[in-house]
Amino acid sequence: MRQKQPVLGPVILLACVVLFFSFPVVADSQEKAAGVDRPNVVLILLDNVGQEWFGCYGSEEQCTPNIDRLAREGVRAQNCYTPPVCGPSRTVLLTGRYPHTTGFRLHHDAALYGGGGLSSTREMIFPRLFQDAGYATAIAGKWQINNLYDEPNALTQHGFQQQFAWPGSIDRDRINAAQSELFQDMIRREAHEELAQFNRFIENRYWDPVFIRNGRRETIQSRFGPDEIQRFAVQFLREHRQEPFLLYVPMVLTHGSSFLFPVVHTPDNLGAEKSNVQLFADMLRYADKLIGQLVAELEQLKLRDNTIIVVASDNGTEHTMQARRNGRLVRGELYELTEAGGNVAFLVNSPNRIPGNRVLPLVDFTDVYPTLCELAHIPLNEKYLPDGRSFAKFLLNAEERTPHRKWILNEYHRTRVVRNQQFKLYSDGRLIAANSDPEERHDLRSSSEPHSLAAKRELQSVLDSLPADNSSPFLLRSLSAFKIRHDERQK
Repeated sequence: MRQKQPVLGPVILLACVVLFFSFPVVADSQEKAAGVDRPNVVLILLDNVGQEWFGCYGSEEQCTPNIDRLAREGVRAQNCYTPPVCGPSRTVLLTGRYPHTTGFRLHHDAALYGGGGLSSTREMIFPRLFQDAGYATAIAGKWQINNLYDEPNALTQHGFQQQFAWPGSIDRDRINAAQSELFQDMIRREAHEELAQFNRFIENRYWDPVFIRNGRRETIQSRFGPDEIQRFAVQFLREHRQEPFLLYVPMVLTHGSSFLFPVVHTPDNLGAEKSNVQLFADMLRYADKLIGQLVAELEQLKLRDNTIIVVASDNGTEHTMQARRNGRLVRGELYELTEAGGNVAFLVNSPNRIPGNRVLPLVDFTDVYPTLCELAHIPLNEKYLPDGRSFAKFLLNAEERTPHRKWILNEYHRTRVVRNQQFKLYSDGRLIAANSDPEERHDLRSSSEPHSLAAKRELQSVLDSLPADNSSPFLLRSLSAFKIRHDERQK
């Protein structure tokens, strides 16, 4: 009788399968044992709202209780510089480079006027590094720095796997062929006054909003845009709760619905008769409520302890808006390199990682890129190094007293301004005691007072050390760029 042979093939196959599926677990445990830290990151950017509206910066308008709590329990920047209008500000934030490096020294509204956008071969934004490092990545909100119809793959090339973006172009469903040709003719002529009127046809970001969801355009009838952004963001958190993620939420609040209409009603005040300033305050209250809900969702999903939350505003408020701050009325100064225009709200919060109730004196938007990468242990790409400096060490160590920088820089068009904790110096020579003279009424360039002289020498040496402006990658297009070139031609 023939002896029965052992069946080795299936046994070996089963062992291989077990080993294969066990490897990620082993690798993951080895990663943790080696001290590799992979925190989640949620970066929230508010649109067109200055420090004077935030309670944590002394506002008396009572609009931001949730943001104020995040600031109190986290680290708040006392002074945070960024270009005073959304296009350059977002470019600085995402690339970690100053306008003199990227060439985006004027507002460029690629979404509206085309002509080119932020290139993924010319620049590497930090979400791409996060994606390359194995993070799930998403954007939910306003992009603007590419035209998503001219460049349908732009968000994917920039590193966002999931996308829910307000495209911000002229709405093709609301104009006819003749109007479209007229619009293109206005752009060719740089007719800024005519274009300002035409912008009433911009795609809705609030009621009946238009979004591009993972490459597909959709109009969402009878819904409020910020709620749809929130819904997408929450769904992303739920779907990726088991892996590290980067969620970028550039809110459409509190920007107006268009250049001509600076405010809108929210679901919380529909039908109410209020002034524009009161409606703007309600828009910020709604944004704050959404932020509070997003934090609550992170807590519900048990992700809060492993998530770093960053909240910032992209520039100052519209000139027509005023808010009371520390006993004085502050007018918004969008487009201006003043403190009300370019010194914005900025905070970082992570209860399990970042000791709270602290203030970081000086930050500018170029610092966000290297800081987030260091916190996530993601190496920088040597070809695309940011201009900024990481303040991760300060965030993580409550005993850290040495500031990561002694000055911060801001730029718009041909003007630069650098400041320390007390003074700011413009490239045209104006010296301002920024803390005691926030409205910048007194030019101290001729002062013989020792502190002023020392500050002028220190800050001038910084300006002198900076490189010249790089040329822009293409002709920059926006209402402000068109007007600047028009005014220069008239001289």
